[in-house]
Amino acid sequence: MTEPKTPAQAAAGWYLYLREDPDDEELQSRFEEWLARDPAHVQAWGEMHVTASVMAEIPHALHVPSAIIPAPVLRMRRRVFARKPVFACGLALVAACAAMIFLTPDMLVRLRADHYAPVAETRDIRLADGSEIILAPQAAISITMNASERSIHLLQGEALFTVHHDPARLFRVTTGNAVITDIGTVFDVSADGAATVVAVREGRVRVTARRSASAGRELHAGEWERVAGAASSSGEVPVAAIGAWCDGTLVARNETIGKLIEALRPWTSTRIILTDRKLAEKRVTGTYDLHQPEASLRQIVDAYGGHVSSWMMWVDLVTAR
Repeated sequence: MTEPKTPAQAAAGWYLYLREDPDDEELQSRFEEWLARDPAHVQAWGEMHVTASVMAEIPHALHVPSAIIPAPVLRMRRRVFARKPVFACGLALVAACAAMIFLTPDMLVRLRADHYAPVAETRDIRLADGSEIILAPQAAISITMNASERSIHLLQGEALFTVHHDPARLFRVTTGNAVITDIGTVFDVSADGAATVVAVREGRVRVTARRSASAGRELHAGEWERVAGAASSSGEVPVAAIGAWCDGTLVARNETIGKLIEALRPWTSTRIILTDRKLAEKRVTGTYDLHQPEASLRQIVDAYGGHVSSWMMWVDLVTAR
């Protein structure tokens, strides 16, 4: 086995080899020699186990095949290590990476959508009526436009709407939680399945909870409403902060670190895994660059006693120090 250049890469390689041959005594002996050779190897192996424990949850959360679920290293049986091709580890690692990258949980949503914005990219959509929609990364919409209606269904994610008002043909945005009716405006809608958040930059909209019998609430510039089931809450926000993500800016006003990490995830193909609940609940105020998500993640976390460790360039593990 040719060891990778860094302890972390070597630890990942040993992990895959030991999973492939859990009973190989010679392999186990070689691994123990490597482990004892350098304290950095011990540290890397410990971090590898932390990552593996977290990755055990990924098949449920991210629809990753269970083949990458970590298993304990068992007692070894004799086998000739030299007969194993060196590239087997690389192939297994490539397969795991491919599963993480391509088997995304929004695959079915993408099949239903008329428009979808890939990871780390926005999409600018101009409708025939002159209205404009900007999709945030991983946002998806379906569109119904005819002589009697203009309806946009936000399947997931966030979008900024600039609507050409037409009293004879109302413009509506629907989510799983709410119906948003334009009254001549620019507004932002975010939907994550559990809740819908609407914020108005210009003009007015009416927000109606799907599960509520009320006629809904009218929002004006600088106002927002969050709808979750039949419950709702509202408040005010600086107009400049609404849709700031279109310019690549993440604005945090007393937001939790957990919420900010959720906002960063669509802007990077690297999986961000947050392991510490107390760290997730700490609150942050500031502005961050969405075009530099890795640097922004470290900037957010480091100031509050957290640590970001990268695993094989495709997972960022966020832990408390």
